[in-house]
Amino acid sequence: MKRQDVMMHYRPQERPFVDRTIDLAERVDERQTPVLTDFLDPRQVKITEAIVRSSSDVKLYLSGGHEQAERQRALLVPSYWVPEAEDFELSFLRITIPGEFVKLKHGDYLGSLVGLGLKRGKIGDLSVHGEGCDLVVTREIADFIRLHLSQVGRAAVQNREISALDYLAPQVEYQEKAFTVMSLRVDAVSAESFGLSRTKVVEPIKSGKLQLNWQVIDDPATAVEEGDVLSLRGHGRAKILEIMGQSRKGRTILKIGKYL
Repeated sequence: MKRQDVMMHYRPQERPFVDRTIDLAERVDERQTPVLTDFLDPRQVKITEAIVRSSSDVKLYLSGGHEQAERQRALLVPSYWVPEAEDFELSFLRITIPGEFVKLKHGDYLGSLVGLGLKRGKIGDLSVHGEGCDLVVTREIADFIRLHLSQVGRAAVQNREISALDYLAPQVEYQEKAFTVMSLRVDAVSAESFGLSRTKVVEPIKSGKLQLNWQVIDDPATAVEEGDVLSLRGHGRAKILEIMGQSRKGRTILKIGKYL
Protein backbone atom coordinates (compact mmCIF):
# COMPACT_ATOMS: atom_id res chain seq x y z
CA MET A 1 0.00 0.00 0.00
CA LYS A 2 1.27 3.43 -0.93
CA ARG A 3 2.11 5.89 1.82
CA GLN A 4 -0.52 8.40 0.68
CA ASP A 5 -3.18 5.68 0.81
CA VAL A 6 -2.22 4.91 4.42
CA MET A 7 -2.42 8.59 5.36
CA MET A 8 -6.04 8.79 4.24
CA HIS A 9 -7.09 6.60 7.18
CA TYR A 10 -5.84 9.07 9.81
CA ARG A 11 -6.76 12.50 11.07
CA PRO A 12 -4.65 15.40 9.75
CA GLN A 13 -2.99 16.01 13.14
CA GLU A 14 -1.94 12.34 13.28
CA ARG A 15 -0.30 12.19 9.87
CA PRO A 16 3.17 13.51 10.84
CA PHE A 17 3.40 10.73 13.45
CA VAL A 18 2.18 8.16 10.91
CA ASP A 19 4.82 9.34 8.43
CA ARG A 20 7.63 9.06 11.02
CA THR A 21 6.47 5.60 12.09
CA ILE A 22 6.43 4.33 8.51
CA ASP A 23 10.00 5.63 8.18
CA LEU A 24 11.03 3.72 11.33
CA ALA A 25 9.47 0.47 10.11
CA GLU A 26 11.20 0.83 6.75
CA ARG A 27 14.54 1.52 8.48
CA VAL A 28 14.24 -1.63 10.56
CA ASP A 29 13.39 -3.68 7.47
CA GLU A 30 16.21 -2.26 5.35
CA ARG A 31 18.99 -2.22 7.96
CA GLN A 32 17.83 -5.24 10.00
CA THR A 33 18.49 -3.36 13.25
CA PRO A 34 16.01 -2.58 16.06
CA VAL A 35 14.59 0.88 16.76
CA LEU A 36 13.32 2.02 20.18
CA THR A 37 10.84 4.90 20.41
CA ASP A 38 10.09 7.30 23.25
CA PHE A 39 6.91 6.70 25.25
CA LEU A 40 3.81 6.63 23.06
CA ASP A 41 0.27 7.40 24.15
CA PRO A 42 -2.41 4.72 23.53
CA ARG A 43 -3.52 6.23 20.23
CA GLN A 44 0.04 6.32 18.94
CA VAL A 45 0.44 2.69 20.04
CA LYS A 46 -2.59 1.70 17.96
CA ILE A 47 -1.22 3.53 14.93
CA THR A 48 2.17 1.86 15.33
CA GLU A 49 0.57 -1.57 15.64
CA ALA A 50 -1.40 -1.02 12.43
CA ILE A 51 1.67 0.11 10.48
CA VAL A 52 3.86 -2.77 11.68
CA ARG A 53 1.15 -5.32 10.84
CA SER A 54 1.54 -4.39 7.18
CA SER A 55 5.19 -5.55 7.21
CA SER A 56 5.89 -9.27 7.49
CA ASP A 57 9.59 -8.64 8.23
CA VAL A 58 9.14 -6.29 11.21
CA LYS A 59 7.76 -7.13 14.66
CA LEU A 60 6.57 -4.82 17.40
CA TYR A 61 7.08 -5.18 21.15
CA LEU A 62 5.73 -2.77 23.76
CA SER A 63 6.59 -1.98 27.36
CA GLY A 64 5.63 0.75 29.79
CA GLY A 65 7.04 -0.90 32.88
CA HIS A 66 3.86 -2.59 34.08
CA GLU A 67 1.04 -4.68 32.62
CA GLN A 68 -1.61 -1.95 32.43
CA ALA A 69 0.71 0.82 31.27
CA GLU A 70 -1.02 3.63 29.42
CA ARG A 71 2.16 5.09 27.93
CA GLN A 72 4.55 2.57 26.38
CA ARG A 73 7.82 2.46 24.48
CA ALA A 74 7.71 0.65 21.16
CA LEU A 75 10.55 -1.59 20.06
CA LEU A 76 10.49 -2.32 16.33
CA VAL A 77 12.73 -5.25 15.46
CA PRO A 78 13.55 -7.61 12.57
CA SER A 79 11.22 -10.62 12.56
CA TYR A 80 13.89 -12.98 13.93
CA TRP A 81 14.81 -10.71 16.88
CA VAL A 82 13.73 -11.69 20.42
CA PRO A 83 14.03 -8.71 22.81
CA GLU A 84 14.65 -8.75 26.55
CA ALA A 85 13.26 -6.41 29.22
CA GLU A 86 16.54 -4.44 29.33
CA ASP A 87 16.15 -3.53 25.66
CA PHE A 88 13.36 -1.08 26.57
CA GLU A 89 15.78 0.99 28.69
CA LEU A 90 13.32 1.89 31.45
CA SER A 91 14.05 3.33 34.88
CA PHE A 92 11.70 3.60 37.86
CA LEU A 93 11.72 6.44 40.39
CA ARG A 94 9.82 7.26 43.57
CA ILE A 95 9.20 10.86 44.60
CA THR A 96 8.39 11.44 48.27
CA ILE A 97 7.56 14.48 50.43
CA PRO A 98 9.56 14.25 53.66
CA GLY A 99 8.44 15.70 56.96
CA GLU A 100 5.08 17.20 55.99
CA PHE A 101 1.72 16.22 54.57
CA VAL A 102 1.06 17.89 51.24
CA LYS A 103 -1.42 16.47 48.78
CA LEU A 104 -0.13 16.79 45.25
CA LYS A 105 -1.85 15.79 42.04
CA HIS A 106 -0.69 14.10 38.84
CA GLY A 107 -0.46 17.47 37.10
CA ASP A 108 1.76 18.89 39.85
CA TYR A 109 4.35 16.15 39.37
CA LEU A 110 4.18 16.21 35.57
CA GLY A 111 4.40 20.00 35.51
CA SER A 112 7.55 19.98 37.64
CA LEU A 113 9.18 17.37 35.41
CA VAL A 114 8.36 19.27 32.22
CA GLY A 115 9.54 22.43 33.99
CA LEU A 116 13.00 20.89 34.16
CA GLY A 117 13.06 20.93 30.38
CA LEU A 118 12.19 17.25 29.94
CA LYS A 119 10.16 16.20 26.92
CA ARG A 120 6.86 14.42 27.60
CA GLY A 121 7.96 11.51 25.43
CA LYS A 122 10.73 10.69 27.90
CA ILE A 123 8.23 10.21 30.74
CA GLY A 124 5.91 7.22 31.03
CA ASP A 125 3.11 6.64 33.51
CA LEU A 126 2.98 8.62 36.76
CA SER A 127 1.30 6.90 39.69
CA VAL A 128 0.25 9.17 42.56
CA HIS A 129 -0.20 7.28 45.83
CA GLY A 130 -0.08 7.77 49.60
CA GLU A 131 3.71 7.97 49.76
CA GLY A 132 4.11 10.37 46.85
CA CYS A 133 4.48 9.44 43.19
CA ASP A 134 6.14 6.63 41.26
CA LEU A 135 7.16 7.19 37.66
CA VAL A 136 8.61 5.34 34.72
CA VAL A 137 11.12 7.21 32.56
CA THR A 138 13.63 6.51 29.84
CA ARG A 139 16.91 5.38 31.36
CA GLU A 140 18.80 8.31 29.84
CA ILE A 141 17.01 10.92 32.00
CA ALA A 142 16.81 9.04 35.32
CA ASP A 143 20.02 10.49 36.77
CA PHE A 144 19.06 14.00 35.66
CA ILE A 145 15.76 13.76 37.54
CA ARG A 146 17.42 12.38 40.67
CA LEU A 147 19.87 15.28 40.68
CA HIS A 148 17.56 18.16 39.76
CA LEU A 149 14.04 17.40 40.95
CA SER A 150 13.91 18.88 44.46
CA GLN A 151 10.53 20.62 44.43
CA VAL A 152 7.02 19.85 43.22
CA GLY A 153 4.65 22.77 43.49
CA ARG A 154 5.47 24.36 46.84
CA ALA A 155 6.64 21.11 48.41
CA ALA A 156 10.26 20.08 48.83
CA VAL A 157 10.67 16.50 47.61
CA GLN A 158 13.17 13.70 47.50
CA ASN A 159 13.44 11.01 44.88
CA ARG A 160 15.25 7.75 44.47
CA GLU A 161 15.48 4.91 41.99
CA ILE A 162 13.38 1.82 42.71
CA SER A 163 13.05 -1.56 41.05
CA ALA A 164 10.31 -2.48 38.59
CA LEU A 165 8.87 -4.80 41.24
CA ASP A 166 8.56 -1.92 43.74
CA TYR A 167 6.73 0.34 41.29
CA LEU A 168 3.14 0.99 42.42
CA ALA A 169 1.04 0.97 39.26
CA PRO A 170 -1.72 3.59 38.94
CA GLN A 171 -5.27 2.43 39.61
CA VAL A 172 -7.45 3.68 36.77
CA GLU A 173 -11.10 4.12 37.73
CA TYR A 174 -13.93 5.83 35.91
CA GLN A 175 -17.65 6.37 36.18
CA GLU A 176 -19.71 5.19 33.22
CA LYS A 177 -22.37 7.37 31.68
CA ALA A 178 -24.67 6.93 28.67
CA PHE A 179 -26.24 9.74 26.65
CA THR A 180 -27.37 10.66 23.15
CA VAL A 181 -26.01 13.29 20.76
CA MET A 182 -27.17 14.64 17.43
CA SER A 183 -23.76 14.00 15.91
CA LEU A 184 -20.29 12.72 16.80
CA ARG A 185 -18.80 16.20 16.67
CA VAL A 186 -16.27 16.69 19.43
CA ASP A 187 -18.07 19.75 20.81
CA ALA A 188 -21.34 17.82 21.22
CA VAL A 189 -19.69 14.80 22.83
CA SER A 190 -17.49 16.93 25.09
CA ALA A 191 -20.44 19.00 26.31
CA GLU A 192 -22.31 15.87 27.42
CA SER A 193 -19.21 14.16 28.81
CA PHE A 194 -18.18 17.09 31.01
CA GLY A 195 -21.64 18.40 31.93
CA LEU A 196 -21.40 21.67 30.00
CA SER A 197 -23.63 23.40 27.51
CA ARG A 198 -22.51 23.14 23.92
CA THR A 199 -22.00 26.92 23.71
CA LYS A 200 -19.74 26.87 26.77
CA VAL A 201 -17.50 24.13 25.40
CA VAL A 202 -16.84 25.68 21.99
CA GLU A 203 -14.63 28.53 23.23
CA PRO A 204 -12.29 26.26 25.27
CA ILE A 205 -11.91 24.06 22.20
CA LYS A 206 -11.07 27.00 19.96
CA SER A 207 -8.54 28.27 22.52
CA GLY A 208 -6.67 24.95 22.63
CA LYS A 209 -7.91 23.59 25.97
CA LEU A 210 -9.22 20.29 24.60
CA GLN A 211 -7.11 17.29 23.74
CA LEU A 212 -8.34 14.43 21.60
CA ASN A 213 -6.17 11.35 22.02
CA TRP A 214 -3.49 13.47 23.72
CA GLN A 215 -3.31 15.99 20.87
CA VAL A 216 -4.69 19.52 21.02
CA ILE A 217 -7.46 20.21 18.52
CA ASP A 218 -9.20 23.52 17.91
CA ASP A 219 -11.96 22.56 15.47
CA PRO A 220 -15.30 21.93 17.25
CA ALA A 221 -16.54 19.98 14.21
CA THR A 222 -13.85 17.27 14.52
CA ALA A 223 -15.49 13.83 14.56
CA VAL A 224 -14.81 11.40 17.40
CA GLU A 225 -14.68 7.62 17.30
CA GLU A 226 -15.10 4.71 19.69
CA GLY A 227 -12.03 4.39 21.91
CA ASP A 228 -11.13 8.09 21.69
CA VAL A 229 -10.01 9.89 24.86
CA LEU A 230 -11.07 13.47 25.51
CA SER A 231 -9.35 15.77 27.99
CA LEU A 232 -10.71 19.22 28.75
CA ARG A 233 -8.55 21.46 30.91
CA GLY A 234 -10.16 21.97 34.30
CA HIS A 235 -12.85 19.35 33.71
CA GLY A 236 -10.98 16.04 33.60
CA ARG A 237 -10.79 13.23 31.10
CA ALA A 238 -13.28 10.85 29.49
CA LYS A 239 -13.04 7.84 27.18
CA ILE A 240 -15.65 6.87 24.59
CA LEU A 241 -16.25 3.27 25.61
CA GLU A 242 -18.89 2.35 23.08
CA ILE A 243 -20.99 3.76 20.25
CA MET A 244 -24.23 1.94 20.89
CA GLY A 245 -26.22 2.74 17.77
CA GLN A 246 -29.17 5.02 17.08
CA SER A 247 -32.13 6.01 19.25
CA ARG A 248 -35.68 6.05 17.90
CA LYS A 249 -35.28 9.75 17.25
CA GLY A 250 -32.14 9.20 15.20
CA ARG A 251 -29.66 10.39 17.82
CA THR A 252 -26.41 8.51 18.41
CA ILE A 253 -26.18 6.65 21.73
CA LEU A 254 -22.77 6.78 23.46
CA LYS A 255 -21.33 5.22 26.59
CA ILE A 256 -18.36 7.06 28.06
CA GLY A 257 -16.16 6.55 31.09
CA LYS A 258 -15.32 9.67 33.09
CA TYR A 259 -11.97 9.22 34.83
CA LEU A 260 -12.15 9.65 38.59
